[in-house]
Amino acid sequence: MRHSSLAIVAFLMGGLASAYAQSIPVMPQGTVELGTFGRFFVQANNFEPYAELLGRFEDTTFEFRYRSLTLGSYYRALPNLKIGLFYRLQAGARHNDDWIEMATPTGWGWRDTRSRYESVLIGDVSPRFIVDFVDRNLVFMLKNRIEYNFFNTNASLLVRPGFTYFLMNDREPLAEISLQYAVYFALNFGDSAIYSYAPYLAVLYHVTPELQLVGGLSYITEKWSTSADAKIWGSGPYDVGYTAFRFQAGLIYTLPLQ
Repeated sequence: MRHSSLAIVAFLMGGLASAYAQSIPVMPQGTVELGTFGRFFVQANNFEPYAELLGRFEDTTFEFRYRSLTLGSYYRALPNLKIGLFYRLQAGARHNDDWIEMATPTGWGWRDTRSRYESVLIGDVSPRFIVDFVDRNLVFMLKNRIEYNFFNTNASLLVRPGFTYFLMNDREPLAEISLQYAVYFALNFGDSAIYSYAPYLAVLYHVTPELQLVGGLSYITEKWSTSADAKIWGSGPYDVGYTAFRFQAGLIYTLPLQ
């Protein structure tokens, strides 16, 4: 009888351990993602109105999930400083609490957010400097961007230092090569202060003074923290990582009005 009781306890403990393990997401590593975008600028003295349309294929299923439309304007406050204010409408974004208990073989999965629209307010401060002690065609920029998501009140900070080298042809830019490193800080959510970081390499080709073609590659690392549903199961805290090679291609068009 004692052995039967021990067997029942062991069985129950095993079931609880299995349920606990299944409530923690197992994230793929080295996934390939593909993004495309179009950006439109208007140069009007110190103001630079801006619009961007972006879409991305993500995950191991290569699903066309994330889409966004961003509208706003930069303002040149100083010769080497731009500030900006933008509004972004996005769909298909995934957050920590989108890991939920659901009717799947494991009992857990990611919520389908492709039809969920979110509003994001963005503030941008981007100083840039010519690194003339190395080469006058080399520019350093430090992009600082704070984002507030009205859907879940998440606030984040992007800090992205980077260097851009301009290839010139008869004093006109022919191409640009950029190397950047982006770090995203979670200001009021999650269990990690840094929830995403990525080195980024991009090449921009000037087809005309107004039109540029862009291609880039980044290696994304994202940290996922305990979801609300997982906390109900007592499955936290956890901090799991996701990595992906993200290829991007797009175009930039600038309409000069000055």
